[in-house]
Amino acid sequence: MIRLAVALFAVQAGFHAFTASLPIALARAGVPDPQIGLIVGTAALVQIPAAFVAGVVVDRVGGLRAFTAGGLAYLVGCAILLLPGVEPDGPSAPFIVARIFQGIGIAATLPAALSLVPRLVAAGRRGFGLAFVGSAHNLTLVVIPPLSLAVLALTSLHGVAGMAVAFVLFGLAIVHVVPFRFQPTGEAGAEHDGPTDVAQRRLGFAFRRDWAPLIAIDLLYIAHWGVIVAFLPQRAEAAGANIGLFFVADGVAILLSRVPSGWLADRIPPLFLIIAGLAATGIAVLVLTLPPTTPLLMVAGTLTGLGGGLVITPMLVEISRRSRDADRGSAFALFSAANAGALAIGSLGGAVVLESFGFEGAMLTTLAGITGAAVLALLDRGLRHQPTPIESASTPLAEPEL
Repeated sequence: MIRLAVALFAVQAGFHAFTASLPIALARAGVPDPQIGLIVGTAALVQIPAAFVAGVVVDRVGGLRAFTAGGLAYLVGCAILLLPGVEPDGPSAPFIVARIFQGIGIAATLPAALSLVPRLVAAGRRGFGLAFVGSAHNLTLVVIPPLSLAVLALTSLHGVAGMAVAFVLFGLAIVHVVPFRFQPTGEAGAEHDGPTDVAQRRLGFAFRRDWAPLIAIDLLYIAHWGVIVAFLPQRAEAAGANIGLFFVADGVAILLSRVPSGWLADRIPPLFLIIAGLAATGIAVLVLTLPPTTPLLMVAGTLTGLGGGLVITPMLVEISRRSRDADRGSAFALFSAANAGALAIGSLGGAVVLESFGFEGAMLTTLAGITGAAVLALLDRGLRHQPTPIESASTPLAEPEL
């Protein structure tokens, strides 16, 4: 599980190396905010259909192959940005194409990695395992955006793309050096508290009705992050505030809260953690409507990170509990598609609101989504169930998944 977490951290640099550096590079080149929102939001738009395909791929060929395919998509996106003549003040087409491949990459890698976790840990430690591997993705947000800004200052966006290539290649090498060994499907109590029926499939993609409330909560909650990613970096830079420290604070907070929230998710009803996380995120949104300063950005980043750790971890545990090994890839892929849809709503829809009501209006609009997510969480009876931890059992290992 440690090796999977390290690989996920490295490969996700293919996406998060551009989270802060791309909007700032485009803004410095004089690209208007709506166009920046379009470029940044393209990855999220592509991620939505790509996630459905990734779900089918994970269910059919396994998580490791889907993870590798996502890493290769990241490399293609980086290669496009490394082409001669691709500059922030030039045509937008290369950046849009690069974001398409980045969207494909994130649609495949994260669901693929998460789908492997229930086969690496006992069912009673599922929350801890998902939190641990998920924290690797969050660690990427701590380390890579500030590092990418430093590389951007010293070189250019080409330098950032070169750095991302090195990270992705390292991550892919880790997962293929030594084969993983998994618990046999259905053993070790891996599905002790999950569904016993076979999920319905359409065009190869599985779906369960029990997933719908969780997907809707995630969609409404994540929309605020689309506004932040697309428009906060250039707003902060114009005010002389350090946007890198916002991402550091967010990443550190979510990293520190992930494992404790995973431990708690194995022991208390998910609803308590989710409501607390939504409340922290709502406060962060209000803080970000104030004139940006570095201390305020750090406060807001800490709150968004804490909210993310408290909301996402129990949601992942619950969606894993409501699925089986045969359809867990589709479940996590659908969760990824909801994230993408929310980011698209925030970045593209936020651009429309921003034109009329400014950044403050766009951020306040996301409060409605956070409130809606809280209402849905309160209405979902499944989120009130008390987990029953199960002691890890010694079980035979299956043959390696290649």
